Amino acid sequence: MADEGLYAYYRDSFGGKRHLQGQTVNARTNAVALKSLLTLSAVRTWLDVGTGYGILLQWLRRKYKIEAEGVELSQQEAQYAQQLGLPVRCALLSESGLPRDHYDVVSSFEVIEHTPDPIAFLTDMAQYVRPGGQLVVMTDNFESPPAIKLRGSFPKWIPHTHISHFTPSSLQRCIDAVPGLKLEQGAAYTPWDLLAREWLSPFKRPLPDDQAYDMHAVLSTEMTREYRLYRVRHLLNPVWARLHLRKTLGHGALMYSVCRRRP
Repeated sequence: MADEGLYAYYRDSFGGKRHLQGQTVNARTNAVALKSLLTLSAVRTWLDVGTGYGILLQWLRRKYKIEAEGVELSQQEAQYAQQLGLPVRCALLSESGLPRDHYDVVSSFEVIEHTPDPIAFLTDMAQYVRPGGQLVVMTDNFESPPAIKLRGSFPKWIPHTHISHFTPSSLQRCIDAVPGLKLEQGAAYTPWDLLAREWLSPFKRPLPDDQAYDMHAVLSTEMTREYRLYRVRHLLNPVWARLHLRKTLGHGALMYSVCRRRP
């Protein structure tokens, strides 16, 4: 999918109950990681890139009184956030008109894997971090045991939108390629539901690799599929993250990197 087509897909396709529920759960678990990795009480300005419905922005603003803003390509999700009174712009970051060299923290959660040029994406985000500020990036670890064992059944294997896949070392190389940016610390954990898939995989007959992903089936159900076990995940996932988050990139299937922009 060409860049222009990819942007149009994100702009027009996302939204709905399933995505809202998923982002609510993700925001609660990301909050656990952020409290562990950052001194949130010292943060005054924040920009979240690919902020979706703005659930994390709302938490940052209410809990820590941070001036948190966001950019989001999906029109439906940006409009939802705007209706909540959140300062979210529906635009590419480079076309958002937001101030550069300004924010204490710039973040993106499960966004970099959607980009065709992750180094350019990191370079662009870094321009909005004030000198001495921090850049937070979270993505999937395709070198983790669940990814290796599940292969084509790994749930983050979504080739029509996830087009850049990372390991701890490849994520480190991308960060190192951005002038003035330095990896300060990393953290990772594996969600319990992904471990359950891994544990159950020996009892399921694996599909051949060329049948593991059915594009037509995915596109026809993507907006209507149910977000399974929402109430369980809503309650359990933050607790699980709090217990299992370890400060090393290679520890689990979800990786958080905290980078510092040099003064």
